[in-house]
Amino acid sequence: MTDKIIGIITEDDSDLLHVLRGNGLKLHVMKPDALSEAELDRCYSLAILAGTGSDPLLFNPTERIIIEKQIRQGKKVFSEFCNSIGNVYSQDPTSTRFERVCFCDPSVSLDGVELGDLLDEQCNTRIKPWDMTCSTRTPLLQYVRVNAHSHTEVDEQTLAKADERAVWFDDPENLLICAFRISNYIKARFAPVGKWQSVIRFILEWLCDEQIDVEIAAPAYHFRAYDANGSLTKQVRDSVDLGIDWFENADLLLADGTRGLKEGVATEIFPDGTQRTFAVIRPDCMGEVSFAYFMHYLLDGDRRSFTLSQNLSDFIFNSMQAKDEGPFQGMLRWSNQAWGVCYQDDVARAVIYELLKCLYKNTEAHLNESVAALAALAKTTGTDGTRVMRTDAKDLSPEAITKLATEPANYPSAHYNAYYLAALLLAHKLTGNAEFRAIGVKGMETIMSFYPNTIREHSETQELCRLVLPLAYLFWVTREERHKQWLYQATEDLQRFRHSSGAYLEWDTGYQSARFGQSGDECSLLTKNGDPVADLLYSLNWLPMAFAQAYLVTGDRYFQVLWEDTAQFMVSVQIHSSNKQINGGWARALDVSLMEVFALPNDLGWGPWAIESGWTVGEILSGLACGLLCDDLKKFY
Repeated sequence: MTDKIIGIITEDDSDLLHVLRGNGLKLHVMKPDALSEAELDRCYSLAILAGTGSDPLLFNPTERIIIEKQIRQGKKVFSEFCNSIGNVYSQDPTSTRFERVCFCDPSVSLDGVELGDLLDEQCNTRIKPWDMTCSTRTPLLQYVRVNAHSHTEVDEQTLAKADERAVWFDDPENLLICAFRISNYIKARFAPVGKWQSVIRFILEWLCDEQIDVEIAAPAYHFRAYDANGSLTKQVRDSVDLGIDWFENADLLLADGTRGLKEGVATEIFPDGTQRTFAVIRPDCMGEVSFAYFMHYLLDGDRRSFTLSQNLSDFIFNSMQAKDEGPFQGMLRWSNQAWGVCYQDDVARAVIYELLKCLYKNTEAHLNESVAALAALAKTTGTDGTRVMRTDAKDLSPEAITKLATEPANYPSAHYNAYYLAALLLAHKLTGNAEFRAIGVKGMETIMSFYPNTIREHSETQELCRLVLPLAYLFWVTREERHKQWLYQATEDLQRFRHSSGAYLEWDTGYQSARFGQSGDECSLLTKNGDPVADLLYSLNWLPMAFAQAYLVTGDRYFQVLWEDTAQFMVSVQIHSSNKQINGGWARALDVSLMEVFALPNDLGWGPWAIESGWTVGEILSGLACGLLCDDLKKFY
């Protein structure tokens, strides 16, 4: 390295500053409100790193005069998140939650980045430049809103929107401007990692005229590939232990479960690397996590896990179930927020896992409450055995209840109804309830009469993943050959979407799903069939438990092999990080070509980095532990 000095104007330390220091550069770090002309004259180039703060930097005129003189003299200046620099001034800060940046400049060569590639800077903050103040040069990066996974077309219409610029050279060309907070790109988990490293390398090498090693800074998380030469049992058990620790390390348990459990970690990663938490309390999440703790107890004999499991179960049925006499008695509420709403698929997962605990522990704890929850749903189930997607207590007059029960619901959706029907069938196995059996069989037969064109919510892949366990329970109850064939058909059809990584890719023949192409609502990760995208919130998360249960019901080694394959994949994509909020979890979205958390961020609540306590982590852990314990559980089937 030379003796050149790189001037850094910033309030705080940052990832960018760490990279510069790690490369052995001579740095002179200054505060924005305490600059002197003599100090800046000594510097070879200047980096204004204002993205360490939540508000954009607006220099006092005293400092502004000194900065502008440096620019006029031809010194290279990189300006991040400055409200006004050179000729450019900007609007008030806005969130980039549903936006992405696109690489636009064909004159610049970035290793591994192609023209039109999309990059995510998560839930960042940017300041839109007033378009009449910007240069006319093609920007390096431009903000776009497109329904695409990783690439889009760059055209004149895109480039014409000067206020959508993200990173660009202005006038004079020794001024490089970044409109968003890039300083902590590692903490904020910019993705894909390799493409952002190329962007950062370009910026810093331009600034310093030195080769920069950006890989000197460790990423915010990593995966550990499954070791094919190692023990499957040990690796899966280690994964279960790590995942079990996540609930408490992420601060999701409330008073050891006696006051419930938070829903999970939300998708929004802010520019400083902090991530929002879902504070809502939901019976479905608590039921799945309760069972994960229970299975951990069966695996390791951990009495604390057993206690936490019981605490969560007690809370579900003591605090989240309607106890009053009347039409709503037994109803499990969707959440402490949506108090009068009931989704049967969510209720079902709380109930299924409570019933399995009764089966495996030979107990009737909360059995009556589970039956009451299903009976409340049965009262509003249509004559075709399916139920409308949800019911709201405010709408359930006696007349409305009668209407729901005396007409077909016409809702053949695995997403909304298959696990509800599975819960009925499981409850029949434990109690002999004939009504539950009749509805469960009728409903599954209705769904399969529309197969494969069921009502899809997110994808065809999701529907198939959600059919495996319910079809296994259908065969368990009826032992009819045609029901067994449905189980094998759905499982074999799912194999069409298997990727070499062990994932099942999102796919939707005919693009029939309700959430396809949505933005700002619940939405599918899928933008087109063939995207290398796996969904661990709505699809793959069901498979460890589904394959394990299908094996227990059928005794067919075929399903055990599928469980092993899926277990290996889950081990390979579990998050490892020094950040306790994510260490041991599984995020919703995975790009299996990159092996990174990366996908379309359009979903309003559950984007790529959402980590659900129940739907994802609790569900996966339950299935992994169940597969490990299959030999011990066979006697119950």
